[in-house]
Amino acid sequence: MKTKIEILNRWNNGVLFSTECEDNTLLKCVQEAISKRANLYGANLPGANLPGADLSGADLSGADLYGANLYGANLYGANLSGADLSRADLPGANLPGADLSGANLSRANLSRANLSRANLYGANLYGAKIGNITIKKAMVINGLYKYLAMPIIAEDGKQYIGLGCHLRSVDDWENNFWNNPNEFPNDNSIKSQLRVLAFETAKKWLEINKDK
Repeated sequence: MKTKIEILNRWNNGVLFSTECEDNTLLKCVQEAISKRANLYGANLPGANLPGADLSGADLSGADLYGANLYGANLYGANLSGADLSRADLPGANLPGADLSGANLSRANLSRANLSRANLYGANLYGAKIGNITIKKAMVINGLYKYLAMPIIAEDGKQYIGLGCHLRSVDDWENNFWNNPNEFPNDNSIKSQLRVLAFETAKKWLEINKDK
């Protein structure tokens, strides 16, 4: 039996895309919409079950993805600016180059998510989970070195810094900063100096914000 599924606009309930086929699912509908480059701006997808979906390059800006299951989804280069991803499940999601500027990621699960080169400017990260850390306050710093730098104050008051895929306490960084000698050797090269700059900038942000 064929089933028709529609993706609606969250603000005016207009139909953005629809599919009708045997064994239809929202996942099939969304991926077909993306393959056909449909405009999904403001898509109404709260609680959507999209584990492992290939959403690379999708324009989901302003979409409502509250509580969506995006476990292991490929969001490489996707436009999620202004999207509501609060309480979304994103462990293992692939987000390099994704635009998450202004997105609501509060209480989202970002454990093991790849956020390298993602634009998180203005994103709400309050209560988001990265590994066993629950964020109280965080800053995303792009452009200082090859990867993203993220100073984090956790809900328990502990401080962490993420440099690329490495998320460690400040003390751990201080005790062993040169933990990636293959890519960033302690040789005073420009790329290694820029990594130091990113770390020191992140530390300064933590110092300024620790009691606020």
